[in-house]
Amino acid sequence: MGLTYSVQALRVLPNGELVLHRRYNAYFANHCPEFAKVRCQITQEVRELVAANWKAITQGATPAMKAKGKIQPLVYFYDFFYNTLFVSAPETKPLFKTSIIVQGKALIAIIESVVNAPSVTTVIEGVVGLAYRHNKYGVKIDYYNTTGSILLQTLKECTGDEAWTPPLEHAWLTVYAFMLTAMAPVLLHGNVDPSDEELALAKQGRYKQRLTLRGGIKVKPVARVETALFDAVPPTQCPVKDAWAAR
Repeated sequence: MGLTYSVQALRVLPNGELVLHRRYNAYFANHCPEFAKVRCQITQEVRELVAANWKAITQGATPAMKAKGKIQPLVYFYDFFYNTLFVSAPETKPLFKTSIIVQGKALIAIIESVVNAPSVTTVIEGVVGLAYRHNKYGVKIDYYNTTGSILLQTLKECTGDEAWTPPLEHAWLTVYAFMLTAMAPVLLHGNVDPSDEELALAKQGRYKQRLTLRGGIKVKPVARVETALFDAVPPTQCPVKDAWAAR
């Protein structure tokens, strides 16, 4: 016997900040500590910094890319990212069954969708579907912490130390943390084949829970309460009245 109910795992504050329910936040902080502490609010400044930096990288216009001479910027970006990832976390390599170029484009497409989405709701809807697919592939949440760190390292490598300013780093950190925050509840539950109802709820930041009620426990009634206080007082006298008066 059990009770099914839904929990609001994700909330969007009036300022657009994305906040996790405490249970999910604890799970997120345990597995992705570098990104769980980030305030997930994609401001206009964040959007502009990320968009401008990515455009400069893809066009080979950053100081770092200019210094590398005649190379294909995106190919260099993907190669650096995945080579670094597979050295740092070789156990992730079997998860990438398509070419590095295809995987790289998919990674950037996800980030761009977060930056360019017209609303927070749109971001959540898109990222939820991605999280369910990753559950199906067997992607562990711990991998996201590693992947995020290497993504930032790759972006810095392709930008250049002088151009990689604290505001730019924070902007990229915010975008990636926002994406992971939206994905965290799906990753915690580990569902690989959600029903239409579950998927619809997840896109609203809600997730079904089940409370199991154990039956069959019998409580034996107590026939008589025996205490020194009650046994010492005559049946016609109120023990509470006398005890209160004595205070």
